[in-house]
Amino acid sequence: FLEGPVRRLKTAMSQAEKAALHQAVAASDLYDKKLRMYKVNASLADTTFEVGRCRAFTAGWLENESIWLHMEYKYLLELLKCGLYEEFAAAFRDAAVPFLDPAVYGRSPLENVSFLASSALPDPADHGRGFVARLSGSTAEFLQIWQLMFFGPKPFTMTESGLACAFAPMVPAYLMPADGVLHATFLGKIAVTYRCGGKEALLPGQYAVTAYTLTAQDGQTVRHAGPALPADLAEALRSGSFTAVEVEIG
Repeated sequence: FLEGPVRRLKTAMSQAEKAALHQAVAASDLYDKKLRMYKVNASLADTTFEVGRCRAFTAGWLENESIWLHMEYKYLLELLKCGLYEEFAAAFRDAAVPFLDPAVYGRSPLENVSFLASSALPDPADHGRGFVARLSGSTAEFLQIWQLMFFGPKPFTMTESGLACAFAPMVPAYLMPADGVLHATFLGKIAVTYRCGGKEALLPGQYAVTAYTLTAQDGQTVRHAGPALPADLAEALRSGSFTAVEVEIG
């Protein structure tokens, strides 16, 4: 079951062990090679009904070998949270709904579903088709992925000097616009602009934030050079005193 690797990625493993675990998952029957997506479980053909109701469903359908979107997104989220950035970028491009072919998915890629029929289903016409539209766990996981990709895991931290704010985006090359300028919204209302200095991708540890320019509600701007905002600016940003932030990346 895919839940096993999800739980293991949350444990205190080394990066090498986590990378090896991901490689093992990708080489196992949990990975649907045709769809390049991750199934909720491997084949249950050799098990009995004592494993639960999942055994009662046709393989590739509902809780038996389907692409159970909520669990797949949990797996993608853990890849991102544990710092396997390149592995996450590749898996996200293949598995995330926004990148799916609508003709195969069978609906708008702006809409999540409960599950997608995997290639284990006997009818190949339904392979990759989404069923049971819903806004549930998969949406919550996707929003957390989005937040981590644009702002990092801890935009606000406490230091000896007080509150600090530092953005640490992770944006793969295939999502970088040609002009190297990215836009996002922080805390629901603060416009954030990243100027990426010609970077083809933003992978934490491979770039440096060099400056922040903050715009107040009255239009006045404050520029701070460095990787993080100090306490006074971080507190003002969090309290809503600034409406926009421009982040320079070198």
